[in-house]
Amino acid sequence: MNDISRSREEFLDSADRFPEAFKRQLGGGASRRGFLAAGVGLGAAGLLGACATKTKNSSAGAAGSGSGSSSSAAPSEGKEGTDKSDTEKIVNFSNWVSYIDVDPNDKNKRPTLDNFKTETGITVNYTEDVNSNDDFFAKIHQQLAAGQDTGRDLMVLSDWMIGKLRQMGYLEPLNLANIPNFKDLLPEAANPAYDPNRKHTVPWALGFTLMGVNLKSAGLTAAQAQQLSIKDMMTDAKYKGKVGYFAEMEDGVGFGLLATGADPSKFTDDQFSAAVAYIQKARDNNQIRQFTGNDYINDLTNGNYAMCMAYSGDIAQIGDPNIVWVVPTEGMLWFADNMCIPAMASHKTNAEKFMNYMLEPKVGAALDDYISYIPSMQGADTAMQAIDKNALQNQLIFPDAATKAKAHEFQNLDLKTLDKYVSQFKDVTG
Repeated sequence: MNDISRSREEFLDSADRFPEAFKRQLGGGASRRGFLAAGVGLGAAGLLGACATKTKNSSAGAAGSGSGSSSSAAPSEGKEGTDKSDTEKIVNFSNWVSYIDVDPNDKNKRPTLDNFKTETGITVNYTEDVNSNDDFFAKIHQQLAAGQDTGRDLMVLSDWMIGKLRQMGYLEPLNLANIPNFKDLLPEAANPAYDPNRKHTVPWALGFTLMGVNLKSAGLTAAQAQQLSIKDMMTDAKYKGKVGYFAEMEDGVGFGLLATGADPSKFTDDQFSAAVAYIQKARDNNQIRQFTGNDYINDLTNGNYAMCMAYSGDIAQIGDPNIVWVVPTEGMLWFADNMCIPAMASHKTNAEKFMNYMLEPKVGAALDDYISYIPSMQGADTAMQAIDKNALQNQLIFPDAATKAKAHEFQNLDLKTLDKYVSQFKDVTG
């Protein structure tokens, strides 16, 4: 049973049953969103068109009896705290590991944050303490449920977690008067199912969940690796005990659905159960070495993993020709990470000013060029011309139609169904 998925009252009564969420430590090397490069450019608008299409489609309905689409149902709003932005020029920001640019001459400096301070006088206290959505939820849930300030003004979380927090009334609605660049969001990115009309969020990055392969450990050439399937990863005895697999339900079960021939954007309860059983069998056969959060890079680069699930962007930052990204023959998954403001935040206006800053095309393009993810604002492709023309040919940043066609969004779920599915998958991951 996954306590994280329980109602807030149940959680408060049983929070001490969450040992895993607090035990994990961030891996040392690279991070969450980073892989690939190369390919034919199309443009941010085109990519986001596909992304938004899947988002809207997923909200349109569920196929299974246990499926739902009510995450867009009207939630209660997160309670506002006392905004100290006028007197305290800071923003306390929680993000994933290696999800922002770093000065090549000083690893402690982050140009995006430094430039924001120069423009506004606001200091960003930046913390890389998001390793998985579930783990991070466990960190903040008790305080939010108790109506307390989490000490954070801004955080980046994935699409499905945004829907969950929004439905639980844990997010403050945005004041768009502080975010004038919001109007320049690409139309396709402006109305996701998990946050209709983006009342609570601004995009941070869009990308793919796919496979990372250590060629030496797998005994493959780069060309051979490109022929790999999820089934190969989960059943081929050559890779037994050398597979890393994501513990988050939507990623993990999404791959299981693809491997069993189901569509992650539209599946039934029976198909979900079949996918979970497929993953359970791989675990029972010791095919899977470990279920992980974002702390998978070190095991991939040192050869403990021959292959693993991975986020697009991470491998591009590794810069090692022995580590390659692969789109499995069955396909891959979309994801979207978003900036949001938790209830009772103490510096909400400053957080909104930072959101506005990140929507400036030259700022967003520079960040996405570094972390290899997809821009969400108009003008990013033009801005990229002056930053890095080669990025326009990078499939991670400006993927072409063929690449987009291989990506699937995960079905949108109501809280009850999400809780049930998370618990069901947790029984496999432990």
